[in-house]
Amino acid sequence: MTATPAASQASPRPLDVTPGLVVAALVLAIYGGLAFSVDFPRAAIGFKSDEATYYMMAHSLAHDGDLSYSRQDLARVWHEFSAGPTGLFLKKGREVQVALNGQFPFVHLRYRPDTDPARLYYGKSYMYPLVAAPFVWLWGTNGFVVLQALLLAALVFAGYLFIAARSPANVALLVGAGYFLATVAPGYVVWMTPELFNLAAVTLAYFCWLYKEVAPTALPRGLRWLRTDWSDVAAVVLLAMASFSKPPNAALIGPMVLLAWSRRRWSRGLLVGVAFTALLAFLFLGNLAITGDLNFQGGERRTYYVGFPYMDPTMGFDVGAGRATNEVLTDVVFDPGVFWARLGWNVVYFFIGRHSGMLPYFFPGLFALAVFLWPRSQRLGWQWLVCAAVVGETLLQLVWLPYTYYGGPGVLGSRYYMSVYGLQLFLLPGLSSVGLALMPWFVGCLFTAKITLNPFYYSFHPHEHAKAGPLRWLPIELTLINDLPINTRVDRVRQLFGQGPRFQIYFLDDNAYPRDGDSFWVRGRSRTDLLFKTPEPVGQLKLTVENGPFPTDVRVTVDGRLVEAALGRNESSVVQVPLGPGRPYQGTRVWVVTIASGSGHVPLFDVGGEDHRYLGVKVTPQLLP
Repeated sequence: MTATPAASQASPRPLDVTPGLVVAALVLAIYGGLAFSVDFPRAAIGFKSDEATYYMMAHSLAHDGDLSYSRQDLARVWHEFSAGPTGLFLKKGREVQVALNGQFPFVHLRYRPDTDPARLYYGKSYMYPLVAAPFVWLWGTNGFVVLQALLLAALVFAGYLFIAARSPANVALLVGAGYFLATVAPGYVVWMTPELFNLAAVTLAYFCWLYKEVAPTALPRGLRWLRTDWSDVAAVVLLAMASFSKPPNAALIGPMVLLAWSRRRWSRGLLVGVAFTALLAFLFLGNLAITGDLNFQGGERRTYYVGFPYMDPTMGFDVGAGRATNEVLTDVVFDPGVFWARLGWNVVYFFIGRHSGMLPYFFPGLFALAVFLWPRSQRLGWQWLVCAAVVGETLLQLVWLPYTYYGGPGVLGSRYYMSVYGLQLFLLPGLSSVGLALMPWFVGCLFTAKITLNPFYYSFHPHEHAKAGPLRWLPIELTLINDLPINTRVDRVRQLFGQGPRFQIYFLDDNAYPRDGDSFWVRGRSRTDLLFKTPEPVGQLKLTVENGPFPTDVRVTVDGRLVEAALGRNESSVVQVPLGPGRPYQGTRVWVVTIASGSGHVPLFDVGGEDHRYLGVKVTPQLLP
């Protein structure tokens, strides 16, 4: 391989790799120390999101050398997790016959049922478990954290190298490290799912491809390959892996091909596209050979939470719920009655949403986008291709998954966005201000520091981090109601109220105590956020509020309308607020209702009192036609 000259100006700035190596070593020391010292199953509490499937796949590869589900795989889970593999995805296999003839597409696949009907397979991509398996073989379940620590350190080092090519070393150190550490990404170090792997694979692929565009002419020996064709080979391999792990990533090969063609390197662009397609096809054919399906989420696929196949002789494949993904529900996705309004709100929530927004969970990416678009910034031609890839992938995500674009209730931030997030690093121009470089740290940590410093707790309780602090300043995603993190608490969502028009209440925080019949108490000196949802036509919210032995005031806000009431000792009052049209959500209407109580009291201190709660006002809600 011969050196390929950069199409953009190479940086004359000498490269000092020492700061990047030092910060990467610190990241590895901190998270590597965590990986080797923590009792992972005890600290993790239990399985989160899709972890059970990836856990069992990696252990099956590491210890059995296969990807088929067996009773032995199931028993292995109970060695560490007494609740079992909740959220497990399994599918039935098929046998495939390949036929060749002269009729297009010349290669034809014929399917028939598996000769062993008891044989089951895992219903997820095997890419991440395959990479994790050697670490699991060496260090058991803690091997997942070892892998994630290595990936996070590699991301920080790559970020430093790329920024240092156009910025002073101290600025590059702050920006490169902060781009990944001042986000929700460190929280995923303790997850056994591919989010951090996808982020690393896509980011490192684009780093290998684009570093030659900005790299100094003289590089240390170990980095010189980044200025040769081998860097594009590495980029293609990493992108193919990321695309098999998360298929929408396949579109990210487009900028590589288009940049080559824009420079009239037609054969080069074609070779990149063909090589990527061949590698990705090879990975999907591997899934076909193993399970009899190209689509690892298709076919006969089920999910399991309590009972599991072969747990006892009476349990088989049918004890789970059907969860195949064989087609897109286009009638829901492109519903003309709500499509444009829903997309518009999803764009707003994507940037500033309380549970999924870039601002709270990926602020350095928002910072990179703002600096890139700043009128005085120096933008390179290939950066527009990267920007187009980010915009295209994001819009695809918002359109294709309008009611769960961020990844479901049991996640931190937007896990689906993590693959795309790394690309915005390459939008950053050269920076020289230390103050500007510190901004991503200060703003990012304002929202994510609690997750970074206590990842096990907030990962297993994803609804907790948004209950306090500046996250409560941000809007609630009303297009994701049944996928908000609070839905992991079934006792706090879809609580049915009302004798006339029936409606549901979602309790989003702990400032409203659990319901007591048709009422609930709001905590004293606190504000609670609630969602009211109903399919019925309603026009007013009626709240009967009652006070304890101390005077207090009540403030109710709905759609920006504020109504206040002052209550004396042991007094009740009725607060009525006109309701607007509400926000449409899957055949219902939704309103955000905020109730704030002034002073409160603890019944424990009353004569004969036993209640330890700090009570503000008692609320009995009604919706009126």
